[in-house]
Amino acid sequence: MKLKKLGTLLFLSIMLIACGSDDNSVPVGDDDMTSDNPTDSAPSLLSASGTQIIAENGSPLQLNGVAFSNYHWIEDPLPPAAHHSELDYERLADMGMNVVRFGMNYWIFEDDSAPYQYKQTGWDWIDNNVQWAKDNGVYLILNMHTPQGGYQSQGTGDALWDEVENQNRLVALWRAIAERYADEPQIAGYGIVNEPIPSQSMQQWSQLAQRLIGEIRQVDDHLIMVEQAIAVKGQVTFDDNLNFPLVTGDNIMYEFHTYQPFLFTHQLLQFANQGDGGVYPDEDVLEVADSQWYTAIYNNPLLTENSDWQFFEGERYLVDDSEIALGTPVVITGNIGANGTVNFDDIQLNEFDENGSFVRTIKQNELNAAPGWSFWSRNEDGDGGVDESDGRTDTTSLFITGATDESNLSNVFANFEPIQGYSYQISGWMKASGMANGGDALIRIDFYQTDGEVYRRNRAFLESILDDVQAWSNAQNRPVYVGEFGAGTPSFENDKGGLNWASDMVDLLLEKDIHFTYFDYHGDTFGIYKGPTNALPDISNASQPIIDMFTDKLR
Repeated sequence: MKLKKLGTLLFLSIMLIACGSDDNSVPVGDDDMTSDNPTDSAPSLLSASGTQIIAENGSPLQLNGVAFSNYHWIEDPLPPAAHHSELDYERLADMGMNVVRFGMNYWIFEDDSAPYQYKQTGWDWIDNNVQWAKDNGVYLILNMHTPQGGYQSQGTGDALWDEVENQNRLVALWRAIAERYADEPQIAGYGIVNEPIPSQSMQQWSQLAQRLIGEIRQVDDHLIMVEQAIAVKGQVTFDDNLNFPLVTGDNIMYEFHTYQPFLFTHQLLQFANQGDGGVYPDEDVLEVADSQWYTAIYNNPLLTENSDWQFFEGERYLVDDSEIALGTPVVITGNIGANGTVNFDDIQLNEFDENGSFVRTIKQNELNAAPGWSFWSRNEDGDGGVDESDGRTDTTSLFITGATDESNLSNVFANFEPIQGYSYQISGWMKASGMANGGDALIRIDFYQTDGEVYRRNRAFLESILDDVQAWSNAQNRPVYVGEFGAGTPSFENDKGGLNWASDMVDLLLEKDIHFTYFDYHGDTFGIYKGPTNALPDISNASQPIIDMFTDKLR
């Protein structure tokens, strides 16, 4: 969950009692395999054949299910005891689901103070879940959500890439897991690293992924899920391979995650700092899968000193470059200082035809309303958004304060498609107080180029994201899997349309035969079941409309 992402276990008390000793670590290979069947009579494992997954009976199998976050953010050496129980496997099977993406953290198996010594409590936890899954006809995908070196999704896991010993430990742990469960058919496969963010280059991920595949393949033939990197440190653009590592080997499945439109799925979540993300669908909101800043109106007038409200009339900008696909209104400050504040109000964006005649005012309401405005600063200080106590003609305006370098507010709800040969002008009112010497502010339009079409916020936009990845995966002749997609609780409230979004996503994935696990099963932010981390899922905290949607589509 990628900046991203943003980016989410039950272990019964009887298991803790059964362990008995405080010293519960065991060396690699000291424990017996969990399968009750001899290797020569064990059911066959799932396998990849081209872009399909093949079941034991030789027929194609579609894996559709849910992710168990297993409270990956709680750094506890014991498996959490309140994420799920066997009852939850029954519940998801009742919804028609047949797979769980099972999040794991290395500290469940290994302490930093005792590397390569694996805890019996960790093995018991997996064993119990394998049995529960088996009893309910559900597969498990074991996913390394937090590897040695740190959780990747929020850009704090550089130590995995920069310290080779962390990679050595990760490789050894995966080998231990593979040795133990090599003949276990209830395990669909292994997700080797969740949402990787290599610290220097994609080559780091390609090399580590290939090393993990090679080590696992020495002892085990399970499917291996290789994820798309959600970024390379400091760079969120995608390469020609969509940030998938090119690897060799059999039974490989490529995995990606999608939370698009991110502003919608992560709206009003405190950790994401996205503000109001609007509704789904919304034909007035433009969406693009991948865009890059291209140019801007550079010659609009600057506010350079403290003052009361002043009007600043913008220059007209002629769009005569076919690379320009999207326009975004922004308000910008430059080093206004720790005590500086700039307010912006009554912004107006006008369009003129090729003869210079006025055509229309673009998205006036969006420019001067709260939803959609997002703050950015180069050195991550300051703040910005909507000031509900100070306006030019009412009590509301935009503001930026305390920014000691370049900062801006931009509004995706006010994005527009420029017309070639037309001109655009943005004007508005600004005032400043406490601004540092040399500080300035302006109102302008930024222009973007895109690698594909500009879409409306609707089903076609979601489909375009899936199609791009599926086309790439088909070219590699590998199956593709959406390991995470989901929307936060606020997207399902106040007629935001979260259920419409989830329903469209599931329909598209089923139509395209793309394997998926919804994120996630139990948690207050994204969970199908809400509730605290110290209590098992309870039907009173269930999101029944989501359960009904999955039941209707999967059963």
